[in-house]
Amino acid sequence: MASEFKIPVHRFDTNLLPPEARQVGTDAFKTAVMIHFAAEYAAQGQTALVTVDDKDITVLSFPAEGSALDFVMPMLKAGKLREALPYLESLTKSAPANAAVLYNLGICYSELGQFDEAIIRLKRAVQLDPGHAHAWVGIGSAYHRMRKPEQALEAFEKAVEVDPADGYTQRNLGGLLIGFKRIPEAVERLRKALALMPDDPQSIFGLATALEEVGTDAADEEADALYLRLIQEHPTSPMVETAEKARTAFANKRLRSRSVGRFRPDVMMYISSALQMFEKRGQQFRRTIGLEIAMLGTNGIDINDPTDKYELKSLPGKFSGLHLVAIMYTAFKQIDPTMNTGADFQAEYQAALEMQRK
Repeated sequence: MASEFKIPVHRFDTNLLPPEARQVGTDAFKTAVMIHFAAEYAAQGQTALVTVDDKDITVLSFPAEGSALDFVMPMLKAGKLREALPYLESLTKSAPANAAVLYNLGICYSELGQFDEAIIRLKRAVQLDPGHAHAWVGIGSAYHRMRKPEQALEAFEKAVEVDPADGYTQRNLGGLLIGFKRIPEAVERLRKALALMPDDPQSIFGLATALEEVGTDAADEEADALYLRLIQEHPTSPMVETAEKARTAFANKRLRSRSVGRFRPDVMMYISSALQMFEKRGQQFRRTIGLEIAMLGTNGIDINDPTDKYELKSLPGKFSGLHLVAIMYTAFKQIDPTMNTGADFQAEYQAALEMQRK
């Protein structure tokens, strides 16, 4: 059970502190006060958490280091990092050799963007506990956010070395290896991460991204399947939009690879028909049908299936996925020539325009 007391700053006897720390309000004063009470309570077999503001010194005492950290953890889990920070700093004075305290303090500093402070605490944590894989990950993450990739890579590799069964560490290393263009190693690490964390959306996305870099047909097929899995199983993930764009690019790549001379006469005819339709029915209709197909595409349009299975509210009949994408491409090309629709039908579009002019 914790006990608490407060004392006004002006009533604290500064003679109890070293001469260089007696100026009230300075960082040196606050640190010295923490150390003073930490030592006082440690002599009684207790841990003290001390906070100092402009008016009061607040002391929370606990029977052990563990219970004191338990007091701070709910703040961290609730995202109250600034509130937790002074308590963690105080706890390092009571428990200077506690790797768990230093780890949480380091992560707290890192999340607040104070990366140098974070690395100091996290490196101290791994000095005390070299097998603390998550502290190594914390070091790597801080270096990565400081744009120091070589130091980040070294820390992530150390994290995997000390705990290869941790999927989180495998995932972080794999993601960084993609940036270093060490793709085969990245794929290996991300496969391990996904095996250890089968439902983790970041591992699914990371492996798909690495496989996309491989560039072979087999790797593309596997990446496409992983992107589809991410979309279906984690529809609220912020990575879904990127996955959808990647799937569209794969579909277009397959479409081109299966075309004679990489030019699609069928797409040209679809575009030519759309140009005629839009010329007759006007700008508003072009915009309406383009947006309707785009909305339909958020649920996926299969451009490799030739079956006429899609229907529109704004146009009668049934259409194949390729036909719809060609109509959408034509609509948006006329609305905004610079718009990226995800499809590359430029050659077919130009050929259709030439046909219209004759």
